[in-house]
Amino acid sequence: MVICFRVGGIEHCYYIPVIEWPPWWPHGPGPVNYPQLLQDATLVATVQSLAARVEDQGVREAILGGSRIATQALQERAGDHVRIGEPDAAR
Repeated sequence: MVICFRVGGIEHCYYIPVIEWPPWWPHGPGPVNYPQLLQDATLVATVQSLAARVEDQGVREAILGGSRIATQALQERAGDHVRIGEPDAAR
């Protein structure tokens, strides 16, 4: 992503860095799709945590809304034998 400002007829652009999570998870003896589920859940949980630092309320709510939809998608893909949610809800 790039953000550009025009000030006094001069454009100033800032490239926004991307924080990437390592895409590798070790495969254990269990179901082979669990590592991908854990990786995706880690990314969604990270976005949820970082959303708390977003200053603009509208942007923060949009991010949290998207992360709720992503969590629902994770749950649907995982199946009924898996429970995904906030730490208190997972007990």
